[in-house]
Amino acid sequence: MIQENIHSKILEIKEIAEFTKAFVLEKPKNFDYLPGQHVFIEIAPENGKPFSLVSSPTENFLEFATIIRNDSPFKQELNALHPGDKLIVSGPYSKKFYYEDEEKDIAFIAGGIGITPFIGILRYLTFKNMNTRVTLLYSNKTFKNTAFRKELDSLVEKNNNIRIVSTMTEDPAYKGNKGRIDKKFIQDHIENIQDKTWYIAGAPKMVEIMYKILKEFNVKTIKLDSFTGY
Repeated sequence: MIQENIHSKILEIKEIAEFTKAFVLEKPKNFDYLPGQHVFIEIAPENGKPFSLVSSPTENFLEFATIIRNDSPFKQELNALHPGDKLIVSGPYSKKFYYEDEEKDIAFIAGGIGITPFIGILRYLTFKNMNTRVTLLYSNKTFKNTAFRKELDSLVEKNNNIRIVSTMTEDPAYKGNKGRIDKKFIQDHIENIQDKTWYIAGAPKMVEIMYKILKEFNVKTIKLDSFTGY
């Protein structure tokens, strides 16, 4: 059930990558949601944006994360907040982009801050000790601006069903995969491509390109979440 205009206190603000912060909020009473869904966050009435939930439904708080952009007045206002301040929360939203317990073999493609809904899903799978196999293909510009990298390492240690393949597009010093995710990258790192349930989250152009590639592989189930910059 959607709840609207709930004033929720900020409990913690964390830096989770270069120029990227996570905001941990009080979880409103009876605020139920599915892993991967998003909320609408307002600093003040009529001054808000949608954000995917980084938190899992199993946790007793809400969490979202964002890149702090200098050219975004909204992000600068968000960046000026402190623990104890309040934000206005409405949600949850998304009729299609969320994890369903019957999915047992899934793959994620995340571009940059598009990782956020997948953190919530991975936390959920790990907490529930589910036997769902999941592979994350995660593309970033540089290692320094890779959000949640430490937590992802921790989740892999806790959950043998999680596999992460990272690539950097603008980091010559990075020792791992370089370049964008493309058709060959997917072929090289994923088996049984068409049999998996696929999730794609990132910038609209990236989501569109990945969707077309997966359709070329005759993938049946693809869930999309586009992140526009603001």
